Amino acid sequence: MLSRNTLELFRGAWPQDPAVDFTGPAIGIANADLTGLPPTTVHYGEYETLADDCAEPGRRLADFKVTSEADPMPEGQHSFVLGAGRVPELDQAIRQMGQWLRKHLRT
Repeated sequence: MLSRNTLELFRGAWPQDPAVDFTGPAIGIANADLTGLPPTTVHYGEYETLADDCAEPGRRLADFKVTSEADPMPEGQHSFVLGAGRVPELDQAIRQMGQWLRKHLRT
């Protein structure tokens, strides 16, 4: 796994302002007001190390009444979509993502 120092190095590479508040809503969805977001879909691997953290945005979107869907890929791991074209279950999941997008981009 990654060390705390490595994770902080990655985190520090994102914002341009070194004094940014990493717990603030501009950086973390966990504290953001999600009201008014467009339809949103969240896909993640069921076997992702932090699967619950992946599912949380879907729960928060629902709490804010945003049209949304959260779909775990059964037995999917980190970056599971890299198996596209090689694993039939992944191809099916990608088809479902496309169907969801087509449905909601029309409205």
